[in-house]
Amino acid sequence: MSSQKNSYKFTLQVIADILSFENSVDALKQKMTSHSIDWEQFVFIASDYLVLTTCYCRLKQKNLVDFIPEDLALYLEEITTINRNRNLTLLKEIECIATLFNDHKINYVFLKGAAFLVKEHFEDFGERMLGDIDILVDESQIETSYQILLNNNYKGTAQGISAKYFDHKHLPRLQSDSKLAAVEIHKKLVIKSYNDVLHVKGILKTKEAVQDIYVPSNEHLLFHSILNFQANDSGYVYSRISFKSIYDLLILNQKYNYNFDDRFKPSYFKNYFSIAKIFFSDFNTFKSNIFINRLFLLKLKYTWLRKTIDYFIENIIFLKAIFTTRIWFFISSKSYRKDIIKAYKRAI
Repeated sequence: MSSQKNSYKFTLQVIADILSFENSVDALKQKMTSHSIDWEQFVFIASDYLVLTTCYCRLKQKNLVDFIPEDLALYLEEITTINRNRNLTLLKEIECIATLFNDHKINYVFLKGAAFLVKEHFEDFGERMLGDIDILVDESQIETSYQILLNNNYKGTAQGISAKYFDHKHLPRLQSDSKLAAVEIHKKLVIKSYNDVLHVKGILKTKEAVQDIYVPSNEHLLFHSILNFQANDSGYVYSRISFKSIYDLLILNQKYNYNFDDRFKPSYFKNYFSIAKIFFSDFNTFKSNIFINRLFLLKLKYTWLRKTIDYFIENIIFLKAIFTTRIWFFISSKSYRKDIIKAYKRAI
Protein backbone atom coordinates (compact mmCIF):
# COMPACT_ATOMS: atom_id res chain seq x y z
CA MET A 1 0.00 0.00 0.00
CA SER A 2 1.07 3.60 -0.59
CA SER A 3 3.04 5.20 2.22
CA GLN A 4 2.05 8.72 1.20
CA LYS A 5 0.11 10.48 3.94
CA ASN A 6 -3.00 12.22 2.67
CA SER A 7 -4.99 14.92 4.37
CA TYR A 8 -8.17 13.77 6.06
CA LYS A 9 -10.22 15.79 3.58
CA PHE A 10 -8.45 14.23 0.60
CA THR A 11 -9.29 10.73 1.83
CA LEU A 12 -12.89 11.70 2.51
CA GLN A 13 -13.07 12.97 -1.07
CA VAL A 14 -11.71 9.64 -2.36
CA ILE A 15 -14.41 7.79 -0.42
CA ALA A 16 -17.08 10.16 -1.74
CA ASP A 17 -15.82 9.71 -5.31
CA ILE A 18 -16.12 5.95 -4.91
CA LEU A 19 -19.64 6.09 -3.45
CA SER A 20 -21.05 8.82 -5.71
CA PHE A 21 -23.11 8.24 -8.85
CA GLU A 22 -22.23 11.70 -10.22
CA ASN A 23 -18.61 12.42 -9.25
CA SER A 24 -16.14 11.90 -12.10
CA VAL A 25 -15.05 8.27 -12.49
CA ASP A 26 -12.15 9.39 -14.69
CA ALA A 27 -10.87 11.75 -11.99
CA LEU A 28 -11.09 8.93 -9.44
CA LYS A 29 -9.25 6.56 -11.77
CA GLN A 30 -6.53 9.16 -12.22
CA LYS A 31 -6.06 9.45 -8.45
CA MET A 32 -5.83 5.67 -8.19
CA THR A 33 -3.36 5.23 -11.05
CA SER A 34 -1.15 8.11 -9.90
CA HIS A 35 -0.45 6.30 -6.61
CA SER A 36 -1.50 9.40 -4.68
CA ILE A 37 -3.83 7.56 -2.28
CA ASP A 38 -2.75 6.38 1.16
CA TRP A 39 -4.70 3.12 1.18
CA GLU A 40 -4.05 2.39 4.85
CA GLN A 41 -5.61 5.72 5.75
CA PHE A 42 -8.46 4.97 3.34
CA VAL A 43 -9.23 1.67 5.10
CA PHE A 44 -9.12 3.33 8.53
CA ILE A 45 -11.44 6.21 7.62
CA ALA A 46 -13.86 4.17 5.49
CA SER A 47 -14.14 1.66 8.35
CA ASP A 48 -14.74 4.49 10.82
CA TYR A 49 -17.59 5.76 8.62
CA LEU A 50 -18.99 2.20 8.21
CA VAL A 51 -18.71 2.21 4.42
CA LEU A 52 -15.67 0.02 3.75
CA THR A 53 -17.65 -2.85 2.19
CA THR A 54 -19.81 -0.27 0.39
CA CYS A 55 -16.67 1.21 -1.17
CA TYR A 56 -15.52 -2.20 -2.37
CA CYS A 57 -18.87 -2.96 -3.98
CA ARG A 58 -18.92 0.45 -5.69
CA LEU A 59 -15.35 -0.05 -6.95
CA LYS A 60 -16.50 -3.34 -8.48
CA GLN A 61 -19.51 -1.64 -10.04
CA LYS A 62 -17.21 1.02 -11.53
CA ASN A 63 -14.70 -1.61 -12.74
CA LEU A 64 -11.92 -0.05 -10.66
CA VAL A 65 -10.90 -2.91 -8.35
CA ASP A 66 -7.85 -3.65 -10.52
CA PHE A 67 -6.44 -0.23 -9.60
CA ILE A 68 -6.17 -0.87 -5.85
CA PRO A 69 -3.32 -2.89 -4.28
CA GLU A 70 -3.81 -6.63 -4.70
CA ASP A 71 -3.56 -7.42 -0.98
CA LEU A 72 -6.17 -4.74 -0.24
CA ALA A 73 -8.50 -6.14 -2.91
CA LEU A 74 -8.25 -9.61 -1.33
CA TYR A 75 -8.93 -8.17 2.13
CA LEU A 76 -11.94 -6.16 0.94
CA GLU A 77 -13.35 -9.16 -0.92
CA GLU A 78 -13.04 -11.25 2.24
CA ILE A 79 -14.77 -8.80 4.59
CA THR A 80 -17.47 -8.06 2.00
CA THR A 81 -18.19 -11.79 1.71
CA ILE A 82 -18.44 -11.99 5.50
CA ASN A 83 -20.78 -8.99 5.56
CA ARG A 84 -22.87 -10.41 2.71
CA ASN A 85 -23.32 -13.72 4.54
CA ARG A 86 -24.14 -11.89 7.76
CA ASN A 87 -26.79 -9.79 6.02
CA LEU A 88 -28.37 -12.87 4.46
CA THR A 89 -28.57 -14.39 7.94
CA LEU A 90 -30.07 -11.16 9.29
CA LEU A 91 -32.67 -11.28 6.53
CA LYS A 92 -33.76 -14.71 7.78
CA GLU A 93 -33.99 -13.32 11.32
CA ILE A 94 -36.10 -10.44 10.00
CA GLU A 95 -38.40 -12.93 8.27
CA CYS A 96 -38.83 -14.87 11.53
CA ILE A 97 -39.74 -11.73 13.49
CA ALA A 98 -42.14 -10.64 10.73
CA THR A 99 -43.90 -14.01 10.89
CA LEU A 100 -44.29 -13.72 14.67
CA PHE A 101 -45.66 -10.19 14.46
CA ASN A 102 -47.98 -11.02 11.56
CA ASP A 103 -49.39 -14.00 13.47
CA HIS A 104 -50.13 -11.73 16.45
CA LYS A 105 -51.48 -8.91 14.23
CA ILE A 106 -48.84 -6.42 15.34
CA ASN A 107 -48.79 -3.13 13.41
CA TYR A 108 -45.08 -2.66 12.60
CA VAL A 109 -42.42 -1.72 10.06
CA PHE A 110 -38.75 -2.64 9.91
CA LEU A 111 -36.48 0.42 9.79
CA LYS A 112 -33.21 1.65 8.31
CA GLY A 113 -30.82 -1.03 7.05
CA ALA A 114 -33.30 -3.84 7.70
CA ALA A 115 -35.85 -2.13 5.43
CA PHE A 116 -33.22 -1.59 2.73
CA LEU A 117 -32.37 -5.30 2.85
CA VAL A 118 -36.00 -6.36 2.67
CA LYS A 119 -36.62 -4.07 -0.31
CA GLU A 120 -33.41 -5.28 -1.98
CA HIS A 121 -32.37 -1.70 -2.69
CA PHE A 122 -28.70 -2.62 -2.91
CA GLU A 123 -27.13 -4.33 -5.91
CA ASP A 124 -25.05 -6.50 -3.55
CA PHE A 125 -26.20 -7.74 -0.13
CA GLY A 126 -22.65 -7.09 1.06
CA GLU A 127 -22.85 -3.33 0.49
CA ARG A 128 -24.62 -2.19 3.66
CA MET A 129 -23.29 -2.79 7.17
CA LEU A 130 -26.06 -3.45 9.69
CA GLY A 131 -26.00 -3.33 13.47
CA ASP A 132 -29.29 -3.89 15.26
CA ILE A 133 -32.62 -4.81 13.73
CA ASP A 134 -34.83 -1.77 14.35
CA ILE A 135 -38.62 -2.09 14.33
CA LEU A 136 -41.25 0.62 14.70
CA VAL A 137 -44.42 -0.62 16.43
CA ASP A 138 -47.75 1.05 17.11
CA GLU A 139 -47.48 2.44 20.63
CA SER A 140 -50.59 0.57 21.79
CA GLN A 141 -48.86 -2.72 20.92
CA ILE A 142 -45.30 -1.98 21.92
CA GLU A 143 -45.37 -3.94 25.21
CA THR A 144 -47.12 -6.85 23.51
CA SER A 145 -44.52 -6.99 20.72
CA TYR A 146 -41.72 -6.86 23.28
CA GLN A 147 -43.24 -9.76 25.20
CA ILE A 148 -43.64 -11.80 22.01
CA LEU A 149 -39.89 -11.64 21.46
CA LEU A 150 -39.21 -12.42 25.12
CA ASN A 151 -41.36 -15.52 24.67
CA ASN A 152 -39.26 -16.53 21.67
CA ASN A 153 -35.78 -16.77 23.19
CA TYR A 154 -34.90 -13.07 23.24
CA LYS A 155 -33.72 -11.49 26.48
CA GLY A 156 -33.99 -7.88 27.54
CA THR A 157 -30.82 -5.98 28.39
CA ALA A 158 -30.36 -3.67 31.35
CA GLN A 159 -31.44 -0.06 30.83
CA GLY A 160 -29.77 3.01 32.24
CA ILE A 161 -31.29 5.54 34.62
CA SER A 162 -32.11 7.95 31.79
CA ALA A 163 -34.10 5.34 29.83
CA LYS A 164 -35.90 4.29 33.00
CA TYR A 165 -37.27 7.74 33.86
CA PHE A 166 -37.32 9.74 30.64
CA ASP A 167 -39.08 9.21 27.35
CA HIS A 168 -36.92 7.18 24.99
CA LYS A 169 -37.23 6.21 21.34
CA HIS A 170 -37.16 2.47 22.01
CA LEU A 171 -37.53 -0.16 24.71
CA PRO A 172 -34.44 -1.89 26.17
CA ARG A 173 -32.52 -3.79 23.51
CA LEU A 174 -33.37 -7.46 23.05
CA GLN A 175 -30.73 -10.10 22.40
CA SER A 176 -30.78 -13.84 21.74
CA ASP A 177 -28.00 -16.41 22.13
CA SER A 178 -29.10 -18.05 18.88
CA LYS A 179 -29.37 -14.85 16.79
CA LEU A 180 -26.76 -12.57 15.25
CA ALA A 181 -28.48 -9.21 15.69
CA ALA A 182 -29.98 -7.46 18.68
CA VAL A 183 -33.50 -6.05 18.24
CA GLU A 184 -34.80 -2.62 19.22
CA ILE A 185 -38.55 -2.02 19.41
CA HIS A 186 -39.23 1.66 18.67
CA LYS A 187 -42.24 3.74 19.61
CA LYS A 188 -40.88 6.75 17.72
CA LEU A 189 -38.08 7.44 15.28
CA VAL A 190 -36.53 10.74 16.30
CA ILE A 191 -36.23 12.98 19.30
CA LYS A 192 -39.24 15.11 20.22
CA SER A 193 -38.26 18.31 18.45
CA TYR A 194 -38.23 16.55 15.08
CA ASN A 195 -41.58 14.77 15.37
CA ASP A 196 -43.21 17.28 13.02
CA VAL A 197 -41.37 15.55 10.14
CA LEU A 198 -41.77 11.84 10.87
CA HIS A 199 -45.21 10.96 12.24
CA VAL A 200 -45.47 7.38 13.51
CA LYS A 201 -49.12 7.07 12.50
CA GLY A 202 -48.35 8.30 9.00
CA ILE A 203 -45.46 5.86 8.62
CA LEU A 204 -47.57 2.91 9.72
CA LYS A 205 -50.51 4.03 7.59
CA THR A 206 -48.44 4.17 4.38
CA LYS A 207 -46.31 1.07 5.07
CA GLU A 208 -45.55 -1.37 2.28
CA ALA A 209 -45.47 -5.18 2.28
CA VAL A 210 -42.60 -7.09 0.69
CA GLN A 211 -43.37 -10.81 0.87
CA ASP A 212 -45.39 -10.27 4.06
CA ILE A 213 -42.66 -8.16 5.68
CA TYR A 214 -43.72 -4.58 6.40
CA VAL A 215 -41.41 -1.66 5.71
CA PRO A 216 -41.84 2.15 5.43
CA SER A 217 -42.53 3.87 2.14
CA ASN A 218 -39.41 4.97 0.28
CA GLU A 219 -40.13 8.60 1.12
CA HIS A 220 -40.23 7.82 4.83
CA LEU A 221 -37.02 5.82 4.44
CA LEU A 222 -35.48 8.89 2.84
CA PHE A 223 -36.49 11.27 5.63
CA HIS A 224 -35.47 8.79 8.32
CA SER A 225 -32.05 8.24 6.74
CA ILE A 226 -31.37 11.95 7.12
CA LEU A 227 -32.91 12.58 10.53
CA ASN A 228 -31.55 9.46 12.19
CA PHE A 229 -28.13 11.00 11.67
CA GLN A 230 -29.02 14.68 12.05
CA ALA A 231 -31.20 14.26 15.15
CA ASN A 232 -30.45 10.96 16.86
CA ASP A 233 -26.70 10.98 16.15
CA SER A 234 -26.40 14.76 16.63
CA GLY A 235 -25.05 15.38 13.14
CA TYR A 236 -26.97 18.67 12.93
CA VAL A 237 -25.77 20.02 16.27
CA TYR A 238 -22.12 19.18 15.64
CA SER A 239 -22.09 19.85 11.84
CA ARG A 240 -20.89 16.38 10.89
CA ILE A 241 -21.22 14.11 7.86
CA SER A 242 -22.39 10.50 7.53
CA PHE A 243 -21.33 8.66 4.40
CA LYS A 244 -23.54 5.70 5.29
CA SER A 245 -26.61 7.95 5.51
CA ILE A 246 -25.67 9.78 2.30
CA TYR A 247 -25.23 6.51 0.43
CA ASP A 248 -28.71 5.38 1.49
CA LEU A 249 -30.05 8.60 -0.02
CA LEU A 250 -28.08 8.12 -3.22
CA ILE A 251 -29.50 4.61 -3.61
CA LEU A 252 -33.06 5.86 -3.13
CA ASN A 253 -32.48 8.75 -5.51
CA GLN A 254 -31.07 6.45 -8.18
CA LYS A 255 -34.20 4.34 -8.05
CA TYR A 256 -36.86 7.01 -7.57
CA ASN A 257 -35.27 10.33 -8.68
CA TYR A 258 -36.27 12.49 -5.71
CA ASN A 259 -34.09 15.40 -6.85
CA PHE A 260 -33.92 16.64 -3.23
CA ASP A 261 -36.29 19.54 -3.88
CA ASP A 262 -38.08 22.12 -1.73
CA ARG A 263 -39.47 19.51 0.66
CA PHE A 264 -36.16 19.81 2.48
CA LYS A 265 -36.52 23.38 3.70
CA PRO A 266 -35.86 23.12 7.47
CA SER A 267 -32.30 23.95 8.52
CA TYR A 268 -31.49 20.42 9.66
CA PHE A 269 -32.06 19.28 6.07
CA LYS A 270 -30.30 22.25 4.47
CA ASN A 271 -27.19 21.83 6.62
CA TYR A 272 -27.08 18.10 5.86
CA PHE A 273 -27.13 18.65 2.09
CA SER A 274 -24.82 21.66 2.30
CA ILE A 275 -22.07 19.60 3.94
CA ALA A 276 -22.75 16.61 1.66
CA LYS A 277 -22.34 18.90 -1.36
CA ILE A 278 -18.71 19.59 -0.37
CA PHE A 279 -17.87 16.04 -1.45
CA PHE A 280 -20.76 14.86 -3.64
CA SER A 281 -21.79 16.51 -6.91
CA ASP A 282 -25.02 14.46 -6.57
CA PHE A 283 -26.27 17.38 -4.42
CA ASN A 284 -25.23 20.27 -6.66
CA THR A 285 -28.83 21.49 -7.01
CA PHE A 286 -28.78 22.41 -3.32
CA LYS A 287 -27.69 25.84 -2.15
CA SER A 288 -24.70 25.75 0.19
CA ASN A 289 -24.64 27.33 3.64
CA ILE A 290 -21.30 29.13 3.50
CA PHE A 291 -20.94 29.46 7.29
CA ILE A 292 -21.75 25.80 7.96
CA ASN A 293 -19.39 24.61 5.24
CA ARG A 294 -16.51 26.80 6.41
CA LEU A 295 -17.01 25.65 9.99
CA PHE A 296 -17.06 22.02 8.88
CA LEU A 297 -13.85 22.42 6.87
CA LEU A 298 -12.07 24.27 9.67
CA LYS A 299 -12.99 21.52 12.14
CA LEU A 300 -11.77 18.98 9.61
CA LYS A 301 -8.43 20.74 9.21
CA TYR A 302 -7.76 21.64 12.85
CA THR A 303 -8.34 18.81 15.32
CA TRP A 304 -7.90 21.11 18.31
CA LEU A 305 -10.64 23.40 17.00
CA ARG A 306 -13.05 20.49 16.45
CA LYS A 307 -12.44 19.15 19.94
CA THR A 308 -12.85 22.61 21.50
CA ILE A 309 -16.12 23.39 19.68
CA ASP A 310 -17.56 19.91 20.26
CA TYR A 311 -16.63 20.05 23.95
CA PHE A 312 -18.35 23.42 24.30
CA ILE A 313 -21.52 22.20 22.53
CA GLU A 314 -21.55 18.99 24.55
CA ASN A 315 -21.47 20.90 27.82
CA ILE A 316 -24.16 23.34 26.71
CA ILE A 317 -26.45 20.42 25.85
CA PHE A 318 -25.68 18.74 29.19
CA LEU A 319 -26.33 21.88 31.23
CA LYS A 320 -29.53 22.60 29.31
CA ALA A 321 -30.82 19.10 30.06
CA ILE A 322 -29.88 19.40 33.74
CA PHE A 323 -31.41 22.80 34.38
CA THR A 324 -34.51 22.56 32.19
CA THR A 325 -35.66 19.05 33.06
CA ARG A 326 -33.65 16.83 35.31
CA ILE A 327 -33.00 19.08 38.27
CA TRP A 328 -36.73 19.55 38.77
CA PHE A 329 -37.36 15.86 38.32
CA PHE A 330 -34.58 15.14 40.84
CA ILE A 331 -36.37 17.36 43.35
CA SER A 332 -39.84 15.91 42.74
CA SER A 333 -39.09 12.19 42.26
CA LYS A 334 -37.91 10.21 45.26
CA SER A 335 -37.10 7.06 43.28
CA TYR A 336 -35.06 9.05 40.74
CA ARG A 337 -33.07 10.67 43.57
CA LYS A 338 -32.32 7.24 45.04
CA ASP A 339 -31.11 5.85 41.72
CA ILE A 340 -28.92 8.89 41.04
CA ILE A 341 -27.37 8.71 44.51
CA LYS A 342 -26.72 4.97 44.13
CA ALA A 343 -25.08 5.51 40.74
CA TYR A 344 -22.93 8.31 42.21
CA LYS A 345 -21.79 6.10 45.10
CA ARG A 346 -20.84 3.31 42.70
CA ALA A 347 -18.84 5.78 40.61
CA ILE A 348 -16.77 6.92 43.56
